Amino acid sequence: MARALKPPRLQKMQSRAVHTGLSGDRGEQGRAAGRGDSATVGRGGSGGSRREGESRVFPFANLDAEAPHVGDMPMRQIPVIPAHLPMAGARKVAALKRIAVLLVEREEQIVGTVDESVLAAADDQTPTAAAMKPLCLYLRPAMSVAQAREVFIRARTTILPVIAGGFVLGAVARGDIERTKPRASER
Repeated sequence: MARALKPPRLQKMQSRAVHTGLSGDRGEQGRAAGRGDSATVGRGGSGGSRREGESRVFPFANLDAEAPHVGDMPMRQIPVIPAHLPMAGARKVAALKRIAVLLVEREEQIVGTVDESVLAAADDQTPTAAAMKPLCLYLRPAMSVAQAREVFIRARTTILPVIAGGFVLGAVARGDIERTKPRASER
């Protein structure tokens, strides 16, 4: 004979914060309320207050949310070439794809870039691995257009890769950065 299964009776969840000396009740401003001698959890007074929408991890990342950022710019795909490819082949790829920067790959990892100055100066038979530059100059999506403009000026280049969290998102051209109208506060 089959008997009906009854669902278990649900009880109010108990706080697991008891072992820390704090009660599970929430206090003011995101703090956990506890005994008078216990430490508080959450936003404390010594850390300062965050502005609306500001990141806890990168507190200065969102200083001017309305300013244009690199992530808002049109991005181009960057071709990836093998490190053993001669520079003559790299030039052909750059010409076919109409881009002034190439990513260099060795053993399925991006190890550097070849830009227009290297493409113009290197000998045809030179392997790209010998002529490439390490991938150390790049833009980030959260970077403001004004900051990106400064990077372009210092680097004296026309195109740079955009990297976020170890991923190459694409490339942004200096011309796109220059055409972006800065806000009145950036002028």
